[in-house]
Amino acid sequence: MSMTISVRYEPKQDLDFITGVLGLTRSETLRSLIDEGRKMKALQLYRHGKVSLGLGAKVAKLTLSEFLDLLKEHNVKLNIDVEDAKSALAYSREDL
Repeated sequence: MSMTISVRYEPKQDLDFITGVLGLTRSETLRSLIDEGRKMKALQLYRHGKVSLGLGAKVAKLTLSEFLDLLKEHNVKLNIDVEDAKSALAYSREDL
C-alpha cells in the first residue's frame, strides 16, 4: 500500500511571514535564513560523522573556534582524532 502526501508550499507568503516576525527586510531575512541553515546543516553533518571538524566549520562559514562554540551550544560531542585535528587546523587557515 502506498500513500501520496501533497504539501502546499508558498515561498513568497512564507518569506513575507518570517520577514514580518523578524522585523527585517526580505534581503536581511534571506541572509539570516541562509546563514542559520548553513550552521544547522553543518551541525547535522558533523553530528552524523559526514564531515570533519574543519569541513564543518567551512560549511557553516565559521572559524574553527566559532564552530567549536556552536557544537558546544548544541551539545554535540567532538568526534575527533589526531588526523582530524590536523585537517581542521589546515581548513581553518584557508580563506572562506
